[in-house]
Amino acid sequence: MLSATTAQFSRHGMPILAVAFATLVGIPMSVDAQGILYSFDGDSEDDEFGFAVSGAGDVNGDDIPDLVVGARYDGNNGFDSGSVRVFSGANGSILYTFDGDATNAELGTAVSDAGDVNGDAFADVIAGAPGVSGAGAARVYSGMDGSILYTFTGDSEDDGMGDSVSNAGDVNGDNVPDLIAGARFDADNGLDSGAAWVFSGADGAILHKFRGDSAGDEFGTWVSGAGDVNGDDFADLIVGAPLDDNNGKDSGSARVFSGANGAVLYTFNGGAAGDGFGYAVSDAGDVDGDNITDLIVGAPGNDNNGADSGSARVFSGADGAILYTFNGETAGDTFGAAVSGAGDMNGDNTPDLIVGAPLSQTMNGETGSARVFSGVDGSVLFTFIGDGSFDFLGIGVSDAGDINEDGFGDVIVGISLDDNNGEDDSGSVRVFAGGVAACVDGDGDGYGAGPGCLGLDCDDGDAT
Repeated sequence: MLSATTAQFSRHGMPILAVAFATLVGIPMSVDAQGILYSFDGDSEDDEFGFAVSGAGDVNGDDIPDLVVGARYDGNNGFDSGSVRVFSGANGSILYTFDGDATNAELGTAVSDAGDVNGDAFADVIAGAPGVSGAGAARVYSGMDGSILYTFTGDSEDDGMGDSVSNAGDVNGDNVPDLIAGARFDADNGLDSGAAWVFSGADGAILHKFRGDSAGDEFGTWVSGAGDVNGDDFADLIVGAPLDDNNGKDSGSARVFSGANGAVLYTFNGGAAGDGFGYAVSDAGDVDGDNITDLIVGAPGNDNNGADSGSARVFSGADGAILYTFNGETAGDTFGAAVSGAGDMNGDNTPDLIVGAPLSQTMNGETGSARVFSGVDGSVLFTFIGDGSFDFLGIGVSDAGDINEDGFGDVIVGISLDDNNGEDDSGSVRVFAGGVAACVDGDGDGYGAGPGCLGLDCDDGDAT
């Protein structure tokens, strides 16, 4: 189970992991032996670039999806003011850099595509800055020119608004995508009970405010659009509360809400004390082919394969049934600290899933890893690993769209404590191509590991 001694760093206040910002290191649009399309490295020591990552949609109108990366500890406008950078999917160039306003703003703690909220045919982006003026904020930027379209702020001191943000889909049926932002320290139902706001993309009005049940739940630690799970043509929402005590202390929960009226559609609970279920939540795409979006929830403190080995569970959007349970390999992996739909990475016309395990052991040490699972049968399709100990690969994961236009979905993975540019914990990001087996030849015999070997070259099953 999760405990205060689990690791040296924390994300969203849970004692698991750490965060990151960066200068572009341009890698041409070609796929290397490990399936890497792009690598971007952090600028400076402790920037922790790559803590938050997301596909950005087509920001610059070239019909290729772009990327957005956050670094809440960048110091461009003062200590921990934070930054967000948007990269071209076509060539990896920097399209925008957005800086936090002031010391401790921590802009870039969370990032997401926002859809096209202003109707100019360019995708916009949203970023969280939970340290702004104590109450926190979420800011929406225009994809066309980088201008600020909206700034949403928390209600009260220490709310931490913007600790999580997401495109919510069209919640109110006006054909404009809406936004959701979490505030895990909101105190409406007790200290740190947490909350999540849904805002209109059309005019910024508050459409819903959802609240945690009890003090200490930290509801809103992670938020996401959920697609239309109940078939009413309105987008729905999912919100995680990893410190909820429904099945024991800090067992955690995730709740799905109707976009149309705010009603609770599902409540999913962690299985045991300390699971931290709901630490990460996401739309999973339509995994089971019933034309209804499914959902994925991470529980990095789950103990199925040892203390804090972690797990992730995929639920049917149609009826809430469990479709898959994926488990971390060994104690301390914190598998499930980040989860996302991955798009169709293997070309079988079914969306796949990606799960981060930022403290997992690999052939390179405690580097972290991210694993992609088939939506069809739950098998492992790809395993990506970090280069060095405590790189924290897998702290952030996201569907990136089909960046190289080869018909396979690609993914973006954050490595927040990577030291690639010689600066400690400067961080990095990698974009991995679908349709390419990411095989590691650990023993140098010319044959790489199969995709399920976690970088250990355990079966020599695939020629490199």
